[in-house]
Amino acid sequence: MRQRTVGRGSVAVLLLALSLTACGVSAGDGPQPIDSDIADLLQPQATPTPVETTKPRLLTVTWVRGEKLVRSVRLGVAETRQERLDAALNALLSGPRPREKTKGFTTLLPPDVVVRGEVKRGRAVIALELGAGLEPGGLPIAVGQVAVTALAVPRVRSVVFTVDGAPTSVPVPSTRGPGRDTARVVRASDYRSVLAR
Repeated sequence: MRQRTVGRGSVAVLLLALSLTACGVSAGDGPQPIDSDIADLLQPQATPTPVETTKPRLLTVTWVRGEKLVRSVRLGVAETRQERLDAALNALLSGPRPREKTKGFTTLLPPDVVVRGEVKRGRAVIALELGAGLEPGGLPIAVGQVAVTALAVPRVRSVVFTVDGAPTSVPVPSTRGPGRDTARVVRASDYRSVLAR
């Protein structure tokens, strides 16, 4: 009686066929797509668009109480120094809020005032049109409201006012001494005597 011998290669092929059949894959099938979440992870994804968020900043607005200038802090959305100046001047022109009014804060700026500012290096250039609703005696304090508000913007060290595009002298509190009640460039020191602590 002859015995049949099976070679090692035949055994390997037989085992491979049995294992594929056990997994549900027929030996004759070709490559199949993978139906899995892993395939999705391997696909290139679109880069998400970053969402720009501007952080709220503290803005200083200057009001009048009695004969003194008083500063009030508000929260505003502004990033650059120019945006901070614009936001602070807009808040100033909108007038004190009810909570500020209860503290006695008011403004000497008339409703028809026009104020526009531009930051140039360490200086704020303010175009100012006051109109007719302001008494001359209140002019130094009214101008001081604008100046002190602008000087509170970070790294703004001086203010120049312009009328019709030309720099102009503005009245400042008279404590500067005889003959020095106007200035073409104003700084925080010009308002120290009228600024409430």
